[in-house]
Amino acid sequence: MKRSKIQSYIVSFDKVILITYCLLCVIGLVVMLDISSVQSSMRYFYRQLFFMIISAIFAIVILYTLNLEKLRVLSPYIVYLTILLLIIVLVKGNTVKGATRQINLGFINFQPSVLARLALIFYFAHILDKKNEELVSSTTGSFLGNFFALIVVTGVTFLLIIMERHLSTLIIGGLTLYGMLIYAGAKKRVLITIAIIGIIAGCLVLANGADYRKGRLTTYKKFCLFLKPAGEIKIEDNDYQVKESLTALSSGAIIGTGMARGRAKHYYLPEARTDYVYTVIGEEWGFVGALIVFGLHCFLFFRCFWMAHSQENRFLEFLGVGLAMNIFCNVLVNTGVAMSLLPPTGNTLPFISYGGSALLIDSIALGMLLNISAQRRYV
Repeated sequence: MKRSKIQSYIVSFDKVILITYCLLCVIGLVVMLDISSVQSSMRYFYRQLFFMIISAIFAIVILYTLNLEKLRVLSPYIVYLTILLLIIVLVKGNTVKGATRQINLGFINFQPSVLARLALIFYFAHILDKKNEELVSSTTGSFLGNFFALIVVTGVTFLLIIMERHLSTLIIGGLTLYGMLIYAGAKKRVLITIAIIGIIAGCLVLANGADYRKGRLTTYKKFCLFLKPAGEIKIEDNDYQVKESLTALSSGAIIGTGMARGRAKHYYLPEARTDYVYTVIGEEWGFVGALIVFGLHCFLFFRCFWMAHSQENRFLEFLGVGLAMNIFCNVLVNTGVAMSLLPPTGNTLPFISYGGSALLIDSIALGMLLNISAQRRYV
């Protein structure tokens, strides 16, 4: 007599994570409604609403259907597929503002570089769990041999992203994967070596890259809160967006100007829906509102991080930590750019900024975190 297969069903999951996700999505819809109401049409709001519903459905489906532990064997192939998509983008992708990052799928402009971050996190969690003893004991020299495949796959992926001129994704992905290595227990010498190589590579990309990157660094030097420029600041055309962002944030003061008096969304800030949506929040909702939004993202990160840290399954632990850091690094870069704490770079604020592919990928990551948090009953 054949033995019946063991089945399981979810009896509970971390509802606090789900509620926080829903709150951030609602805030995103309110902000998008506010911006769309004074611009050319309401289509941005309706598109965001549509993609938010689709993304939420993806998150719930992933929560209830995926078995991440069994799916891990496919992690190398998911990375290979992502690399293939990155190559297709370079060959047939749409070029927008000098960068080739998107594949037009008709109803959405999909950015494989955002998916690449998720694929690498999944692959890293698989390898770091499988070879954890080697990681903890590896010296600088033996690390190359023990994790050669991981290094090659990551290097090829990052090289393709550099060619697509999506530097913000490279930074966020690099910080996330580096954080996973720290959490998994890599030796200090290995971590220092990787950091030095990363800094040198970053300097080479900036020094030999497109002229607009050098212009952004020049703008950053003028307006950075940490640097005091010598002499009088000369405002140039390239400085416009950063200047308008800081002007809008400062005008928001403590409680904000209110939605009716917001200035940045009236085309004064070109990327108000995406890269600088946090500026609109800071101007209209003030320091208090901006702090609440940032606080919700911080709470989501720490809740997800400790949930992952408490897992008995080491693969799920590494995966959850990586997913949580990925979302939060994105938040830090977006808010840092809005306040001129970081050089200007194009990336969205998770669950709030306009953008179908970014919202979908972030929601998939959230669904995986909910899946990791789930308690199951086996029958």
